[in-house]
Formats: sequence, C-alpha cells, structure tokens
Amino acid sequence: MKPDQVLLQYFHNLVDMDKALSYVHKDATFIAAFEKESDRHHFYGTYYGVEGVRTLLSKFQKDLDTQEFEINKVLADETTALAWGRFKHLIRPTGKMFESYWAVVCEVQDGKIKYFRGFEDTGALEAAFLVD
Repeated sequence: MKPDQVLLQYFHNLVDMDKALSYVHKDATFIAAFEKESDRHHFYGTYYGVEGVRTLLSKFQKDLDTQEFEINKVLADETTALAWGRFKHLIRPTGKMFESYWAVVCEVQDGKIKYFRGFEDTGALEAAFLVD
C-alpha cells in the first residue's frame, strides 16, 4: 500500500481504535502539536509505538466528539504522505466547539505509519478546553 493509502486507511478507521492501530508501525513516533508534554494541554507531546498511539487516541476518544472531519487533499511520494483539511469537535468536558484547519505529515515503512506529526490551531484547542 502506498503512503497516501495507508494514511487514508488510518483516518477512515479511527472509529475502531484497534483497526486504526493496525496501520501504526511498532516503532512509530506520533507528535501531537509539540514534541514535549506541556501543562498547556494534555494532548501535547510525543507518543511512541502502538501503545503510545493507543494512549493518544484514548485521550481523543474521551474528550472529543467529532462533528465534522474533512480531508481536502493528500499528496504522497514513495515514503511520505501529506494531508490537510478541517475538523469540528465538540469538547466533552466543556461542551464547547473546537474548529480548526489541520495538516499532517507522515512517513510510512512496511505499510505502516512510522512517523506522524499533526498541526492544528492550538490556541483554539486550549480555549475550547477552558471552563467558563
């Protein structure tokens, strides 16, 4: 499978965590906005391997109720895929909406995502989690 197909399969299977994780390399590195953990938000940081990605996806499942997820474009070569789009999530702890454009770059090895870095409006994310 080509890198764009692997990334699309990962995205399309996020509703079934185990299926999505089947597209994650055992030595994967997933970066959620910033490499280092931060007290600014509990999603931020680097997650390693399938279990690390499971931890990240568990945080998403607990806190985000996806209302819309659009993929505008995916570009790829033999090892890398780049995608961008927009999403809209209801934040469960606060009841607020979080809307953002997003971009992802990933590297695929042996038909699985080995490196994944996501970009989004972190200011809007943090604001949506603030309790009024």
